[in-house]
Amino acid sequence: MKARIARLAAGAGIGATLVLGSVLTGSASVAAEPAPSCVTYSQSWRYTDVTNGCGTTLQLKVVYKDGAEGVCHTVHPSPYPTTIGSGYIGEHGYVDHIAWC
Repeated sequence: MKARIARLAAGAGIGATLVLGSVLTGSASVAAEPAPSCVTYSQSWRYTDVTNGCGTTLQLKVVYKDGAEGVCHTVHPSPYPTTIGSGYIGEHGYVDHIAWC
């Protein structure tokens, strides 16, 4: 009986730690604001590329469908794409959207 109570208490402690940890680290954050429509992206099996047609330099990142966010990249205006993330066979899968940093 004591062992069962100890297991239940330990499980409750782990659950509280996970919930508190996600609140403190911000992993339950609000989704990043999408980039403007002058930014387009394409995703291949290997890379995610963006094209900045806005006329000004932007700080952008990839937001994946699993909720993961890539690192921020400086993307200059250009008719040519810039690689800023992994492709759909990568760790996080498909792109949800491109966002401001």
